[in-house]
Amino acid sequence: MSHHIIEAQNIYFNYPDGHNVINGISFKILHGESVGIIGSNGAGKSTLLMLLMGLIFTEKGNISIGEVKINKKNLNIIRQRMGMLFQDPDDQLFMPTVYEDVAFGPRNFNLDEDIVKKRVIEALEKTGTFHLSDRSPCRLSSGEKRSAALASVLSMTPDILILDEPTSFLDPKSRRRLINLLNTFKHTKIITTHDLDMVYDLCERTIIIKDGKLIADDISANLLTNKKLLDSCGLEVPLSLQNCPVCKKAK
Repeated sequence: MSHHIIEAQNIYFNYPDGHNVINGISFKILHGESVGIIGSNGAGKSTLLMLLMGLIFTEKGNISIGEVKINKKNLNIIRQRMGMLFQDPDDQLFMPTVYEDVAFGPRNFNLDEDIVKKRVIEALEKTGTFHLSDRSPCRLSSGEKRSAALASVLSMTPDILILDEPTSFLDPKSRRRLINLLNTFKHTKIITTHDLDMVYDLCERTIIIKDGKLIADDISANLLTNKKLLDSCGLEVPLSLQNCPVCKKAK
């Protein structure tokens, strides 16, 4: 499973205005891990995800998936191994129907239509959106759009799922349904979010970044109960833990 390992080695990225967003970050994520990446607004979370997906490229350092470095030459290989759920599902849903959206990726790889159909049906059933197949994405609720966008990612059968704020704009019931669904996946998962309760539920490991630097990388239960550390990074202990008598004793 070495081709599932994600490794960032001392990576840097500046935007054209000179703002240094990613400043010497290194980490390794192994096959099957579920890792939350958290930080306050402007910490560099979304930029880091775009670097991982090859939407932008490091100025110094390297990111690799297994033995394959993320660069323009290798993008086709990278995109087959990784799938990204964007923060706004409207950025991913653009076809007339949900079925066509979920089929778009596999068709773009010129797969046989029977294989495309099989992948689409499996992805729709896995996300509970088969009944939405013939619906227009613009007519869906936020939760339905999120599930349809996730189906469009799953139809590409990625080994690694990248999720940017997956619970944003969701009502409590839709949020819980999504968390439960993601918990059933065996994929390697990398999740950036402000929803620290979701991280506590879903990710056994958490990485905290601040001002483009990696501040901490540890078991989620250790970091998400460390009030002093979270405060210093502009974060709070998850709401579900704030009234816990054990967690009140956190550092």
